[in-house]
Amino acid sequence: MKKTLYIIYLVIACLAVAMQLGFRNILFRRYGYDSIFVGCFPNFIAVVLLSLIFNLVKSGKKDSTPLKISLMGTAAMVFYEFVQPLIQGRTFDWLDIFASLVGGLFVYIVLSITDQIK
Repeated sequence: MKKTLYIIYLVIACLAVAMQLGFRNILFRRYGYDSIFVGCFPNFIAVVLLSLIFNLVKSGKKDSTPLKISLMGTAAMVFYEFVQPLIQGRTFDWLDIFASLVGGLFVYIVLSITDQIK
């Protein structure tokens, strides 16, 4: 079952990279650079990737529940969003926080499903 879990993670990571590198540029050209969905997409992807990395690091430990893992990834990105005004050239955006929360919900659902597969 662990092999299946790694395959699921690899597929999600590949989709995330493809969206970020290629498909996001296509969406920007189609919907413009002021598109809310396209602009918030990196936050969604970051939560997904961070949470999956946390899950791989904490796999096999009793305290690694889908809720805790998804909250860790979400909290990291929300914290980063609040710190951004202190970084030169970065800005705070409520929509990025919303995208991080949606990413956390997505990860929670994926981890809950994969937890049942184990």
